[in-house]
Amino acid sequence: MNNLISGIKYFIAGFGLITKPGVKRFVIIPLAINILLFLVLFFLLGHFLNSFNHWLSDFLPVWLFWLSWLIWLLFIISFFIIFIFTFVTIGNLIAAPFNSLLAEKVESYLTGRAAEDRGLLENIKDTPRMIARQISVILYYLPRAAGLLLLFFVPVVQGAAGIVWFLFNAWFMTLSFVDYPTDNHRISFTAMRYRLAERRWSSLGFGLAILAAALIPIVQFFVMPAAVAGAVKLWLEEGGDEK
Repeated sequence: MNNLISGIKYFIAGFGLITKPGVKRFVIIPLAINILLFLVLFFLLGHFLNSFNHWLSDFLPVWLFWLSWLIWLLFIISFFIIFIFTFVTIGNLIAAPFNSLLAEKVESYLTGRAAEDRGLLENIKDTPRMIARQISVILYYLPRAAGLLLLFFVPVVQGAAGIVWFLFNAWFMTLSFVDYPTDNHRISFTAMRYRLAERRWSSLGFGLAILAAALIPIVQFFVMPAAVAGAVKLWLEEGGDEK
């Protein structure tokens, strides 16, 4: 426990958990939202890639065309990071009540304790609070992300900036999904964040696995529900109250 491998294993375990009896029917709506959102963002990606290609052709003088491959590489890497961030963030905001219900059912399956039968309607009524909670995660992310992006313009530390940026986004992925089981128990975002920081390697491993899976075709459709389920297991075994 508390190592990168265990964090990755929690995410992988999520794929198995969403197929369990009493759980899998609660995956349908988050999965449908994931697929629709991905298709919309994919078409937008194609549009922006085409626009960027035209802009680059007009912007670069002929004698600098040898630099186009490097500019394209940087653009693709940056765009895919933004794509994953947007994909996960918007998906979590839209699917918040369904992900919360899924987290309840996964916890019930793992602990053997019957979940409070609030039902989907009660969860939907609670949507404003859930969305506000997810927004608090985003507000935690944005100023720190902006500060980290400045490192790319600082000499000497530029080489490490990419690694730090990637690790921070992995940390954000973990916060986004562990937020569901903790919010179900009304554990504050701050308390959850500090508890996960004590298990930083597992937390980073979990987030890194999410980032990697989000880049794999087809698998990316199942990332959201699997991450919710895996987050429940991570929190129960490494982050929650030790009883």
